Amino acid sequence: MNINEFNDKAVRTEDARTVTFDVRPFGDKQGEAIDSYLHARLMAFQMNVGGFGPRLVVLLCDSTTKIPSSARAWLDELNARGVATEIRTVVAACQAQW
Repeated sequence: MNINEFNDKAVRTEDARTVTFDVRPFGDKQGEAIDSYLHARLMAFQMNVGGFGPRLVVLLCDSTTKIPSSARAWLDELNARGVATEIRTVVAACQAQW
């Protein structure tokens, strides 16, 4: 997956402190989407291009998403370099049938 595919499908919301990318629209490819985004973000940081300034970047995914080890490595590297980035999971709401 490339960053253009990511940007086409991820749902982006922003406020003064946070940029959030909801990757749940990727379905069973959420882990791949997170990996691709984090790798691209790290490469952009290393080349000193783009970015969101001091704002926190949050990637939202389902609680069942398998996060690749490479994505965890990209995340650790970004945070070690002071680029505030998090992965947050969302538990799907249960529908009770009465």
